[in-house]
Order: sequence, then C-alpha cells, then structure tokens
Amino acid sequence: MNMDKLKRILCVLLSFCIIIGFASCGKDNPDENVTDNPSTTQTSNENTKDEIKVLSLNKEYISHYEWYEDTSTMLVRSEYSDVTLDKSMEKQYPLLAKTLSETSAMRKRAMEDEKDNYISFATEEFKKDSESFSTYVSTLDVQVRRADSIAVSILEDYYADGCRDFNGVNYDTKSGKELGLADVFTDVSKISATVEKEIMSRIGEDEPFSNTAVVEYFKNIPDDSITWTLDYNGVTFYFNPGDIAPTNFGVQVVTVFFAEYPDLFNKKYTIVPDEYIVSLPVSAPFYTDITGDKKAEELIVSGDYDDDTKFYHTIIINSEISEFETEWFSYIEPYYVKTKDSKSYVCVFSVNNEEEGKEFTLSVYELKNGKAKLLSVSNTGMKCKGENAFVLPTNPAELVSVG
Repeated sequence: MNMDKLKRILCVLLSFCIIIGFASCGKDNPDENVTDNPSTTQTSNENTKDEIKVLSLNKEYISHYEWYEDTSTMLVRSEYSDVTLDKSMEKQYPLLAKTLSETSAMRKRAMEDEKDNYISFATEEFKKDSESFSTYVSTLDVQVRRADSIAVSILEDYYADGCRDFNGVNYDTKSGKELGLADVFTDVSKISATVEKEIMSRIGEDEPFSNTAVVEYFKNIPDDSITWTLDYNGVTFYFNPGDIAPTNFGVQVVTVFFAEYPDLFNKKYTIVPDEYIVSLPVSAPFYTDITGDKKAEELIVSGDYDDDTKFYHTIIINSEISEFETEWFSYIEPYYVKTKDSKSYVCVFSVNNEEEGKEFTLSVYELKNGKAKLLSVSNTGMKCKGENAFVLPTNPAELVSVG
C-alpha cells in the first residue's frame, strides 16, 4: 500500500476513534448517585451570572521526537496536549474530575498508539527511500473554550500530514456527563436552518458550496458526530474539510449566538460570567462582539515568520490585518479575553521549547475600534504544575494587567 495513502487512512481512523471514544464518555459510565438529566435540571439559585464560578484546569504537554538511529533525520514528530481538572476543585466537582481524567487516559492512549504506528511506518519508508523521505508529523492541541460551574467545553485541534480536523466535547459541570445538542438546544430540528442562515450571512453566497450544503450535512450526519463547542457567547459549529465545501477550502466555522436566538437555547447554559477567557485555535476564526455594536466580528490570530526569519503575531479583525514583530517562538497559544468592563483583549503566549523546559513570553493586545494595539510584552508564563504541566489562565483582569 502507498505510504501516503496509509498515513491518510491513519489520520481518518484516529479522528474516528477519538470521536467515538468521546461520544461514549460519560454515557457508558453513569454515576449511580446522579439522576438529573443535564437537559432537564432546573437552574438553581447558584446559577446566576454573579455566582457562576470559573473552573481551574491544568494543561499538560507531551512530545516525542524519533530519530533514525544516529543520523540527523527525524522520523516522527508527535506532540499533543491534555487537560484535567485541578486538584483544588476535585472535591467540589468529583464527577467532572472523573470524566476528564478518563477522557485524558483515552486521548493519551490514542496518541501514543498513533506515535508507535508512525515510527514503524516511517522507519520502513526511510529504509526504502531516504532521499524523498519526509518526517511524519502529528499534533493535537486541546483548547478550553469554556470552563465554569455550568459547563465545560473543549476543542481538539488535530493535525497530521496536511489533514487538520476539529473535534468538540462538552460537559455538564455538575453531573460530569457529556452534553448532546438536545441538552443545549430547545428544538434540534431548527439547528440546520439556523446554522445555514448564519454561515451564509457571514461567509457569503459566492463561497464554493451550495446553499443547501449545510442542511444536507445535518440531515445525513448523526447528532453525536457533529463537531461543536458550547462557548460563553453561543454554540460554535466546525465543519471539517470536505464536510460542506471542497477539502482545499479547509475548516468552516460559524457561531449561533445566545443573544440572537434566545428561544433556541436551554437557558441554563446561556448564563455565563461577565468576564472570561477563551482558548483560540491558531489561524481559525472566532466570532464575538468586539466593538460593542451588538454585531459579531471575525477574529483570527496566527503566528508567522518571513523570509528574513522575522517572527510576527498576526491579528485579523474582519479582514483588518495587524502584524506585530516579536521574538522567535516554537509555537503560540492565543487567548481571547473579555473583562468585566466589556473590553476585549488578545493575549498571546509565545512558547519556546528548550532542553530545560518551556520558556514563555506574554504579549497583551487591546482590541479597540476594529484594530489591535500592543499594550505590553513580558516574560510571563503559565503557573507550573509539574513537568510540562501548567495551570490555564482563568483571571482576565490579572492576565491583561501583566507587564
């Protein structure tokens, strides 16, 4: 079998296995002491905007680089991250802690199995044709879209051999159970038409897919195979390459906002804190009201470098491009920050992988009048929780005031 074809098959199989594993997580292991259905649980007094608690989660980074014997040829580069609930919150949310821990174990097992398979295939390919060999690359970044006492939402950003796929998994914080679309939406039959309306209004009628592509997709795909995240401002749907548009057009993203469709959502999940932090996928759109005009802007953050090996943070707001030269980095982790006074920021951790560990630089940008303005740069990193494990930022005011 052609090795490129085999790698593509492995990419698809891994994504499929992860989705199936996550779809069953929390359903195959219901806790006997929990009888509440997440979709029917009444909003209690603690579920008010002022009393919603932001959760503390830890993020771990795992990497493996396999070289061919004593040569300078890298056979495999495998990198992935993982999130779990911080121990300080396990007593308060034991069922969520259990679910995240079990999901973490499955995720690690899947990535380690893929790494071992890649090493085997890469070794054989290199022996057959070392001249044209290219390194097998696999990365999985786990990003927290929402983490509070109501819900936790995680986006998986997976890349292997030119294939980039997103997968979302969403949990009810109290029960630890995985949420389905029927838990969050009051009428799932209205989702496809609403998403089609939003994606056409934001992307445009002249894009390379028919105006029925979205409805057909929802018609033919089971609900538990649809990729979505439960965000602070709405529900975001991710259409992977080939879902509704040709593969070469990449991932399509659209958000259905709580404020625009209040009757479409279970009110429990629309109550969010006044300030929050959202992990952003690099070079993919995030939609939110940045200017305060009740309309959503498209925000894209990426890390780039030019032919002179100068490195930049690129921030795009509705096609308005701002580039900021920065120090060399291995990769970036961008976050969108909304503060209590309704100001918007982008905070970018530039990360360098060193032998002694990770080195962080934090750049804080204010988003104002449709443009990004650099406020500060500091040698600030995430709080360390052990070897290659860190506490994710949760305090907006503290993060944007650094430097």
